[in-house]
Amino acid sequence: MAGSPAEIRDHLNELLAGEAFRGSSRSQRFLRFVVEKALDGQFEFLAERELGIAIFGRDPSFDTAKDSTVRVAASDVRARLLRFYSERPEQPPVRIELPAGSYIPEFRFASAPVAQSEVVEPAAVPAETTNHWRTAALAMSVCLVAAALWIVFGQTSNPRAASPWSSELQELWQPFINSRTPLLVGIGNPLFGQFENKTVYRDPSIENWEDLQQSPNFEAVRKSMASKEARPVYYYAAVGEVQAAFALGQRLGPRQENISIVRSSQMLWQQMANANVLLLGPPRFFVSRMGSMPVSLEITEATDGFHVVHPRAGEQALFPYRDQAAFFSEDGRASVLVTHAPGPAGNTDVMIFASNSTFGRMGAVDAFTDPVFGKTLTAKLRDGSGKLPRYFQVLLMVSYKGGVPTETSYVLHRELRRR
Repeated sequence: MAGSPAEIRDHLNELLAGEAFRGSSRSQRFLRFVVEKALDGQFEFLAERELGIAIFGRDPSFDTAKDSTVRVAASDVRARLLRFYSERPEQPPVRIELPAGSYIPEFRFASAPVAQSEVVEPAAVPAETTNHWRTAALAMSVCLVAAALWIVFGQTSNPRAASPWSSELQELWQPFINSRTPLLVGIGNPLFGQFENKTVYRDPSIENWEDLQQSPNFEAVRKSMASKEARPVYYYAAVGEVQAAFALGQRLGPRQENISIVRSSQMLWQQMANANVLLLGPPRFFVSRMGSMPVSLEITEATDGFHVVHPRAGEQALFPYRDQAAFFSEDGRASVLVTHAPGPAGNTDVMIFASNSTFGRMGAVDAFTDPVFGKTLTAKLRDGSGKLPRYFQVLLMVSYKGGVPTETSYVLHRELRRR
């Protein structure tokens, strides 16, 4: 099966036997260890201290600030991976990467060429339009890298006092902080189709590569580019996700040591079963994942908005995703659904910030990490005995102007029960 652990292990063996890794048993040992642990879902072993102990025999009390053995080894592995792929003439079926600042490997799989189809030749897409797309996409990718660097490096250098906190926030975020369980921040990185001339195409309604290839609009653009082939790329993220990830790293980092950033397109089910996860993105990114949670959802995604399964007296049953009139504007309002549920195996926690507006997601994260809003929210969530529900869904309304969230208000919530 394409993308299976067996395929990854086969490619790992090819890598380690190649010229790039030949003669370095240390780099071979390092790469094999992190890949095997990732495939087994044992992400707790992919922290610097754990790697130093397991691979290099360091004492459990060794000072990672003074002993750079693990960091140096990881840097060497990254250089050898770059050499291996740069010297390989053809694209391998799977590519193993070790992102800078992280010890969790990523696995990228090659896609099949686009099938040809008969479509009437359209007018050519203006060059000015495609250039704007490419410039915007490049800017988003730079922002995503910056957010990743902040989460990995910036969190450890800021004192606890730098990010205001409260007892209510501590209670709200307790399952995700002060824990040995790794915390993954999954950023929704949408699907783009890239043509041979490097131009990229995006259909906001499609997140599946096979579906995009069947789209008449995509085929029309491909033909206008005179491109024989295309491939899926997931390099870019919306500005709201980048800023939200930055905020999470800043505010949770001092309270949770092991935080990593992961692209939602590469997040494995096993990761969600063995790590706590925060997901940021449009609702359609997470429909399949939410369906696997061992809880019965009380608020779901419908075609036109969030649907309250059992509306109470005086409550709306449907909350539109955003103001339709302001769809292409940076001014407006958007509904945001925050879902806190158990992971697929029931032993981890997942919190999803879902909205069709990147500014809405940014505002929701700001609200959930703000002491003032945290006090208001926890008061709404508490039951008659004063306890917070273990799992819940909260619907928020975020107003924004010029792409900046200006007000976030509580709408309603539901407690979730485990199946």
